[in-house]
Amino acid sequence: MIEKFRTWIKEHRRDVASMVILALAGLGVGLWASRILLDDAMITFRVAENLAYGRGFVYNLGERVQVTTTPLYSLILVPGVWLAGSAPRAALVLNLVLAGVIPVLAYDLGRRLSGRITGLGGALLLILAPLLIIAFSMESYLYVAMILASLDAYAARRWRWAGVLVGLTALVRGDAVLLGACMLSYDFLATRRLRWPLIIPAIAIPAGWYLFALLYYGSPFPATLQAKAAQGEFNWLGQRFADGFWAYWEEWLNVSYYPVFYLFPILMVVALIPILRQERAWLIMLARDGLYITVFVALGVPTAEWYYAPLMPGAALLTARGIQAVVEGMDWATGSRQREAGGTQGARKKIEWVSGASAVLLIALLLAVLYPVSAKIVAGHPNWKARVYPSMGRWIGQNTSASAKLATIDIGHLGYWSRRQIIDIVGLAQPDVAPHIAKGDFGYAIRHYQPDLLLIGYTWLPEIQASDWFQKNYAPRHYFHFPALDAPLVLFSRRVGVKVQPATAPTAEVQPLGVDFNRQIELTGYHLNQPLQPGSEVKLTLVWQAKAPLAVDFTVFAQLVDPLSNTIIAQGDSKPQDGFYPTPYWQPGETIVDRHTFSLPRELPPGKYDLLLGFYEAENGQRLQILDEAGVFKSDHVRLSNIQVQAP
Repeated sequence: MIEKFRTWIKEHRRDVASMVILALAGLGVGLWASRILLDDAMITFRVAENLAYGRGFVYNLGERVQVTTTPLYSLILVPGVWLAGSAPRAALVLNLVLAGVIPVLAYDLGRRLSGRITGLGGALLLILAPLLIIAFSMESYLYVAMILASLDAYAARRWRWAGVLVGLTALVRGDAVLLGACMLSYDFLATRRLRWPLIIPAIAIPAGWYLFALLYYGSPFPATLQAKAAQGEFNWLGQRFADGFWAYWEEWLNVSYYPVFYLFPILMVVALIPILRQERAWLIMLARDGLYITVFVALGVPTAEWYYAPLMPGAALLTARGIQAVVEGMDWATGSRQREAGGTQGARKKIEWVSGASAVLLIALLLAVLYPVSAKIVAGHPNWKARVYPSMGRWIGQNTSASAKLATIDIGHLGYWSRRQIIDIVGLAQPDVAPHIAKGDFGYAIRHYQPDLLLIGYTWLPEIQASDWFQKNYAPRHYFHFPALDAPLVLFSRRVGVKVQPATAPTAEVQPLGVDFNRQIELTGYHLNQPLQPGSEVKLTLVWQAKAPLAVDFTVFAQLVDPLSNTIIAQGDSKPQDGFYPTPYWQPGETIVDRHTFSLPRELPPGKYDLLLGFYEAENGQRLQILDEAGVFKSDHVRLSNIQVQAP
């Protein structure tokens, strides 16, 4: 085996050198594009981590819904999670490797189908293909590599490998069944026989997955399929698959030297001449790409950046085949004249050099117009979602109830970083939502599931925000402001029973305490805006820790009193977190940050005062006791002395 490999390298030194150079070029572009991290990629990353840590092949824990559309990619990431510690890091390494592998596979496929010019030109064009680069963080790089590997194995007449690879490709993305259908159909029509080593794995592998999915999820198809179709039916993004491509095309014409871009379709048409005449194996890829476009247009799915990546191998190789056809035409025309004139061997070599130089110039010209387009895409990343959502997700994870269900529209970064149970307003995670989205009802998921938290833009879903039902049941709790956004993102919560920690003072400024309220609550710290002035606001932050379940709905009191007479001068009584998070909802072990604000009288004399803190039952005024270390009653309030009020 090793000897055969060494022999092959010796016999194909030029090909090996080309592959090494292409792999390094692909890796370099992959490193350049590695700043791209799309929101939908984070959905699969969360599924992969849940699977890696034994939580199930699911997105939301305990909910057997097939949310990811790429089971094989998720499975491949699992050992990467164990080794790298997280799915995003594992995916980065994997996609960098694939960035080097893809041009090698493209070169070998193009070389087998038509020749080295097709292979080299197709590989180089694919490396810089804007609609492949934009999908760097997705499963698209694995999908493209598997498409190329399947076709390359078929072109090499390795039928069993081709069947296995095309079957596995269907586990990367379900629409790869189109590739399998085209390959099996072509093989039967070309040979007039059933090639079972090719057929059996190509059908059995995806069939096995669909059977597993039916048993595990209750459906062989991902929930996202119905959701995307529903979104397309309503056309909520305003652009469908074909519209999205033309929008990209028009943008490219404005970025680069636009007349050269028309060389791409021209060269593709030119390539069809030799393909239809004698290179029929191309028809597998061309038929698959045609079916892919037809299905996506027919389904009316909304546009997404990574939907076009699987078309890039065909586009790049077909363009390169057009270049080779032009070169072949030049060879034929000049060779005919030389033969008629009795040309010498030296003249024929000169023709070859001219033809080769023409191919190089055409490829270089196309790369020159692709580069600024791809550079603009890379420069636009991380996009606003990748810049904004991770910090928001982490904030939600640290400052809200651990058991809270969060509803939002973009569930990738927010779901991954918040670690909350997610309700997807547009139906990617809940299959029953999709039919309502198709009718334009974007409030169904909120009304039906009644999530604890809802994160949307200040100007998003205005009809829902303005509805009586929504305003009765939800209130804004936190506003996220970012320079990248014109308007803030708003975190709403149900009006009762959801913890959302307010902004607090730096930890170093919080004064530590350790006051035990009847073994149920501990006051661990506080912060007060000092010094105070007559007429100013007292802004008091209390940090509680629940020690045991609480059945009583306590009210917090905060009273500024005269230190000698205990006369109440000002006070601010309210249930914790302005009534949003009453004590019966507190969970043992959790920390609750509780802000209280009240005003001082304008005529208050400067001096030193005391601040009394504690809990009482609103129904009877009975206060919660404070115990000492021995468990003996100590007081019914905390007294903070020497609160300074200064003259204005």
